[in-house]
Amino acid sequence: MNYNYKVNIRPQHERQKSLNELLNSTSRTFTSYDVFEGKPEILKVVTLPLHFPIYRMSNGRTQTHQLAYISEKGSDPDFFSLGEENASVQQIQHDILKIFAHEGTETITPIIDELERAKQQTEPLLITPAGIVVNGNRRLAAMRELYHAHPDDFSVFKNVECAVLPPLDIQQIDDIEIRLQMTPETKLPYSWIDESLKIKKQILAGRKEEEIARLMRKKPVEIKKSLSALNYADMYLKEWKKRPFDYSLVEAGEQFFYDLVSSLKGKENQLLEANIRMAWILFDNRTNLGSRIYSFNKILGEKAQDVLSNLSERLEIDTSPENENTPEFDSEFELQNNEDSYQPLISIFEDSSRQDEVFDELRAVCQTILDSAKTAKEGKSALSAVQDAHTRLLEVDLTKADSNTYKGIDRQLQEILNKAAELREKLKEYLKSIIV
Repeated sequence: MNYNYKVNIRPQHERQKSLNELLNSTSRTFTSYDVFEGKPEILKVVTLPLHFPIYRMSNGRTQTHQLAYISEKGSDPDFFSLGEENASVQQIQHDILKIFAHEGTETITPIIDELERAKQQTEPLLITPAGIVVNGNRRLAAMRELYHAHPDDFSVFKNVECAVLPPLDIQQIDDIEIRLQMTPETKLPYSWIDESLKIKKQILAGRKEEEIARLMRKKPVEIKKSLSALNYADMYLKEWKKRPFDYSLVEAGEQFFYDLVSSLKGKENQLLEANIRMAWILFDNRTNLGSRIYSFNKILGEKAQDVLSNLSERLEIDTSPENENTPEFDSEFELQNNEDSYQPLISIFEDSSRQDEVFDELRAVCQTILDSAKTAKEGKSALSAVQDAHTRLLEVDLTKADSNTYKGIDRQLQEILNKAAELREKLKEYLKSIIV
């Protein structure tokens, strides 16, 4: 990482002593409506040197970047949380915040651009009695960068105005951050991952979904869906990519992972496992699919069994029920034995050497189903299916076929001939009815 501003930290006891002295001598105040819900809190305001405050590591906005750093460097999971008083860790946090200081939206100007234009601090930072910044971490990083780069032009940032909070526990501080974030017209929005991680943290702290929903101004069902989407993202990173917590890989997949929550609902056992792996393969190849990935993901949810059946034929995988010779025990066991076994397909999905092949076939199957749905309303689905079968046959090149597949090819061609003959006989009957 390239550092510009260099972070220096005063020991915590020195910061607290200095703050106590300043608090006893100041008469300036700032009224905040975010410290406690439903009532204003009058806070004392002090002026501190730019280097004095330290960044809060438990910052919802920076969770994703922190976890990515830990994953990349192989650092201890508590690297940031235990390093709040460590200058080198604070320096890394500064660099992360510097990224956010340059980010904006169509309606929100990047904070560093706004400070560069205004050349003034319009609102005090919120800090704890130990000088830890609860609100204003991005602003502090931006002011430090501007002052470091051009001290004469931005001398106003040599000192910063800070409103000091009363002593609060960790949960109360988290609540302040959440309340402040619920003003999207002025705040840079959290990424979907950061927001979901924030929700998960609240759940792990023992809070109920209804309470979190009220605090975040959401519906309980939205809280549940955020947690489920995050769970699937975690599964993808840990089990499929073998890169747990590297959320940079899924940051652009908000709609995809939220759609999965509905697509996978009600599925279980091998059908669920096969569906999940097909979804992972689609997401791996999202750049080749564009917006079609959402249509294909929906197809996997609604017609997973049809997709798997067609895919098994294309890949020549036998998914007939297992244990055909197993004696009957009871009706429930018999029902399970009559279900398709998707384990052979699951094994192929997990074979990295075949994933390109699987993706090509999966894309073709999904596209065929999608096209059939579009033409069904027009009465053209049958013609479309026949045309697709014809196109697939034209693609067959026997000169490149493995000799071990000759018998299988012959068997499939015979099945095609039988099916074609059957369809032609039915078609003759339909044609006669039209003539009559």
